[in-house]
Amino acid sequence: MVVLVPGLGNNARLWAGQVKALSGRHEVVIADYRGAESIEEMADRVLAQVPVSTFALVGFSLGGYIALRMISLAADRISRLAFISSSPFADTEQAIRQRQKLIQLAMQDYPQLLAEMGRFVVFPGGLNARTAREELVAMGLELGADEFCRQQTATMRRPDSCELLGTIRCPVSVLCGQEDRVTPVTGNQFLAESVRGARLEVIEAAGHLLPLERPAEVSRFLQQFLTH
Repeated sequence: MVVLVPGLGNNARLWAGQVKALSGRHEVVIADYRGAESIEEMADRVLAQVPVSTFALVGFSLGGYIALRMISLAADRISRLAFISSSPFADTEQAIRQRQKLIQLAMQDYPQLLAEMGRFVVFPGGLNARTAREELVAMGLELGADEFCRQQTATMRRPDSCELLGTIRCPVSVLCGQEDRVTPVTGNQFLAESVRGARLEVIEAAGHLLPLERPAEVSRFLQQFLTH
């Protein structure tokens, strides 16, 4: 079984391409942590949704922060771990202020904010850029402004997980986009270098929203992750 954990403002639509590619050979579970107030509560909810004793875990962005909490709670249940466009760091004061601003904007004009976020997180010159931006808006509208704000608040309060990285013993793979402005390559590189035996792959001409920007490459990455 492989558990796919979406990021902030995302739902199962994020993983549509990967579910199609993986479901023939793997049982796929899309995690749902809506309504949770903290990273800790999100991790507890995801663990409760997985019926088997061991599973492969994939976290995208906020999903990676949740995955780090899950490995601290139940390392013996996670057979292998992948991070996509994520980071082990806590938010800086500047990042917290930015999230607070996003919360304010969401309460004023949520659809407009989603459109602006799409232009920021998706690499404009990349493959599937328009579709990825449209899907980001659609997912955000489906989740609603209250959930968006709840997830932003939980994310800004997350702990730093750098010390945890050295304790991870399962196979780890890391994927990021060269043009990611949300979780830059440097943070993903630090994550990979801090976990024994972890491998890092960087997709050129791609931004933050990799499962939608570059679905074929992400699916190939996950297929290799699950079989090697």
